[in-house]
Amino acid sequence: MSFKKITPKKISDEIYEQIKDMILEGELHPKEKLPSERELSKKLGVSRASLREALNKLSAHGFIEQIPGEGTFVKTITDLNNNQAIAEYIDKQGSIFDLMDIRKILETWAAYSAAIKATDEEIENMKSYIEEMRTAKDYGTIGYISDANFHNAISYATHNVLLIHIMNNIYEWIEKVSFEVRSRMYKDEDSHKNLFEQHLSVFNAIKDKKPELAQQKMQEHMEYVEKELRKIF
Repeated sequence: MSFKKITPKKISDEIYEQIKDMILEGELHPKEKLPSERELSKKLGVSRASLREALNKLSAHGFIEQIPGEGTFVKTITDLNNNQAIAEYIDKQGSIFDLMDIRKILETWAAYSAAIKATDEEIENMKSYIEEMRTAKDYGTIGYISDANFHNAISYATHNVLLIHIMNNIYEWIEKVSFEVRSRMYKDEDSHKNLFEQHLSVFNAIKDKKPELAQQKMQEHMEYVEKELRKIF
């Protein structure tokens, strides 16, 4: 019988494991910028050489993205943007309705969960996007980015790491849907008002900790958006 010597982990491996766990446990969010190498090495109490080795490994494994001149950012772990088949599917006729089917499943559950789990800070974040949409309604502007950000904020309030990454990955699709609908409706005062009131109803249900109502209001909103998209396409 032969035993193998126990060898301590390399410092870079320990750094890798710590940052990877922070991403997978939701302490570090998609697109969040990491501190500079100098600051991070100081926080961790390690050399920059060990840190750089760990960052390179995290990058190779798809957890972070290092952008020259801008910094290091957490990647969406469900990122499919490099998949050519997915990229072509997005442009396929009718794919937007497949997205709506997925959104009905994910976002109705997200609204339900957020009504249970959302923190005061997350409620305030959602409220800020509601106020931006109110301003867009009052001044007759599109407001599609605030719309997409509101939906993304709900996913963060679920505290479900995988859902957060999935929603972040389809954020551009959600933004596209919001733009397509709002760009055709924003001159129609009643339609723009309907969209705002739907979002406000979802927000109020989440704020008031009413999960079933939040789920119902999100379902009604999703069905309304799908109906408008069918008129467009």
